[in-house]
Amino acid sequence: MDLAPVQPHTSLESVMFDLILKFLQTPGQVLLVQGPPGSGKTTFALEILNSLEETHKIYASSRVAPARLRQHFPWIDEVIDTMSGRTARASWIDELHDLRRVEPDTIFNQVLRLKHSKQRAVLVVDSWEGAIRNTNDEGRKMLESAVLSELDESKVSVVIVVEDSKKAGDLGYLVDGIVTLDQSELDGRRVRTIAVNKLRGFSVPTKRGIFSLDKARFTILHNGLRQPGINMHPKPLEPIPHPPHAFSLGSKDMDQMLGGSIPRGAFLLVDVDSSVSPLEIRAILNMMRANFINQKGPCVIVPTAAYSSDTVAESLSKYVGWEAIEDRVRILEYNQSLAPKKWRLVMKSNLSDDVKTFAHAWDELAKISPHRMLDINVDKAVQVYGRDELSVPGLTELGANMRDTEGLNIAIASIDSKLRDQWLSVVDYHLKIKNADGSLVIYGVKPFTPLYGVDLNFDKGYPVLNLMQIV
Repeated sequence: MDLAPVQPHTSLESVMFDLILKFLQTPGQVLLVQGPPGSGKTTFALEILNSLEETHKIYASSRVAPARLRQHFPWIDEVIDTMSGRTARASWIDELHDLRRVEPDTIFNQVLRLKHSKQRAVLVVDSWEGAIRNTNDEGRKMLESAVLSELDESKVSVVIVVEDSKKAGDLGYLVDGIVTLDQSELDGRRVRTIAVNKLRGFSVPTKRGIFSLDKARFTILHNGLRQPGINMHPKPLEPIPHPPHAFSLGSKDMDQMLGGSIPRGAFLLVDVDSSVSPLEIRAILNMMRANFINQKGPCVIVPTAAYSSDTVAESLSKYVGWEAIEDRVRILEYNQSLAPKKWRLVMKSNLSDDVKTFAHAWDELAKISPHRMLDINVDKAVQVYGRDELSVPGLTELGANMRDTEGLNIAIASIDSKLRDQWLSVVDYHLKIKNADGSLVIYGVKPFTPLYGVDLNFDKGYPVLNLMQIV
């Protein structure tokens, strides 16, 4: 399923990637890029060249002919003027060499020519195994000397791509930096990782991350929630309109991941891994809540144990306003000592009584609209009522009523419980959210979807969620 992904940025807005660029902008550095076939090494090397400025750039391939390389990576020959929309031929690769049928001494001479020019340059050799394929030990040592010696004086930095680190000989000891690309699986879905093994002379605060090769570009995912700036003031959320007979979750990408929208009356279960912070989940839920409330929809919230009803109301009010909170929102609270509020629904921690209280408030909100939103934290309900107590007359009927009245029903769970299993048995949609190598990822179990990286930010003054498919 293809999404309109987060567009790759020139700098990739990644601390890790920016650090690698700074490393290569220091003349004389040699970076070894290693990883198994198909892990993204060529795309990574091309993205490095694309992102470097005021540098002579040479890409020498011993694996793919230039014409085929342009087929696989059409963006290396096209630059789109964002002002006029016109397409022009790229000039960011100054030299593109085919080393597949070139003798080792020719490669040697090309490297020497580049060094003797005393021009600030970055040379990519992709791959090292191909460059030394037809050489003996003496020839290999000659090439190593040509590439690795006197780089400081020549103002040249080098990126060496290797398929098999075992066949790279002593390169790992001779180079100044090593980056490893790899791919694995998470619940049957592909995950791509980048690891910085060393960057001599540089402190590396973030050593691992997740990246995507979507649209033949190398994009490192954002590391965690991007908090709003100090001077950024919260703004009312601009809702994504609900389609006919369906609901938007407040993110076009998330809607599209689930087939375009959520039909009225549907049940959604979101399993949240313990590695995900409460701040991240609160931001995602506030996006969903505000999108629904700002389209005149009533909402009942059973908050997580991490936040009181006051905290939930305060954070949500930034995006919907206090008038909407008073009129259309009810937040359950089990601390009976708190001051009464119109929006606060005080419960007694007795399931039979609380079901009646909830049902009354639910029916009252129906006077505003029959299409209501329920946002329930399953762990909180289990904590209050116990793992084995959540089965009383009226609870099943209440669930059926929620579906019949064509509302939006969202449950959040972090632990296994009977109540979670009950939800799981009736849900139409089942999502999982995890933190993988510092990045937030999401994927669908029902329906089955690929893995997506989450960019959760406040660039517009309210929570915005964009997705990038990991391909």
